[in-house]
Amino acid sequence: MKLGRLFTAMTIAGLMGSAQMACAQDAVANFYRGKQINILVGSAAGGGYDLYARHVARYIGKHIQGNPDIVVQNMPGAGGLIVANHLYNLAPKDGLSIGHIQGPLTIRQVADAKNAKYDMRKFGWLGSANDSSNVCVFSPKANITSAKDLQAREIIIGGSGGSTTYVPSFLNAVAGTKFKIIAGYKSTADLTVAVERGEIDGICGWGWDSAKGNAKQFFERGVFKVGLDVGVEPHPDLKAEGVPFVMDLVNDDTARSALGFAFGYLVYIRPFVTPPGLPADRLKALQDAFTATLKDPVFLAEAEKNDIEIRYTSPERVAKALDQAFNAPEAVKANALAKLKEAGFEGL
Repeated sequence: MKLGRLFTAMTIAGLMGSAQMACAQDAVANFYRGKQINILVGSAAGGGYDLYARHVARYIGKHIQGNPDIVVQNMPGAGGLIVANHLYNLAPKDGLSIGHIQGPLTIRQVADAKNAKYDMRKFGWLGSANDSSNVCVFSPKANITSAKDLQAREIIIGGSGGSTTYVPSFLNAVAGTKFKIIAGYKSTADLTVAVERGEIDGICGWGWDSAKGNAKQFFERGVFKVGLDVGVEPHPDLKAEGVPFVMDLVNDDTARSALGFAFGYLVYIRPFVTPPGLPADRLKALQDAFTATLKDPVFLAEAEKNDIEIRYTSPERVAKALDQAFNAPEAVKANALAKLKEAGFEGL
């Protein structure tokens, strides 16, 4: 008799839980039905962030309950600072704004940089569409046979600002490389042509997810090849090809910690977030939709066709990476930030 009553109670509880879940899903669907979500991108049209935002935008709507329309809006400026500040302070907290912000903004916040009016830890994280590396590529004439060559002799590389300038300079200070940086190039497209012409030996600090697609023909023609993987973990594709990993260039903990702090954002290099304070049911719906989108076979097939690298990073993994940056020992932060500033990291 008691078992029967227990079974009945459990059945009723299960039905009530299912009903509550269905009501929550209906509320989310009713909210989003007929509405428009804006994905705000912190860079101009045509760049890597814009590419990822538009690829996600084409598919995520069908995975969100209520199937809202998705529109991409570009808000370039200040290395992504403008869109991050807008999303954090001005955008409505209703689930109709998603930001495709820039991972290096974490470093600006840790450094208490001027005009950084956001907290990376308090955004509503959907996750990252990629977990990648920066790379250094070199022409055959540079005759780089091992990573040790980068520490043994001068290598002439070009810089177009951003990571192609500060990464090699930072590696010179921390890992003992001997890059001579020729600045003034306008873009990585100009740098690739300069390598082919023989003006420079290579490019360093180039996002692998951009390089593998944008310079595919250059790789195929042997104009250059990857000579160094720069990140916090070896990229599986590069590791399979035997590309040297940056951490193997250093032997002391101080240098390793500086590299880990400086490049920790690569774990969430293509981040998608909402303003803080979103209703929990809508945030959960957007997180689930983002995960489903990045597993969508059609989405993945188009990404592969267009050389868009997809390696999902969950909100939980992002939180761990952020924690490692913000709670790093003060000496580690001070050392890394000082060297990043010397290297020309934007905003420090």
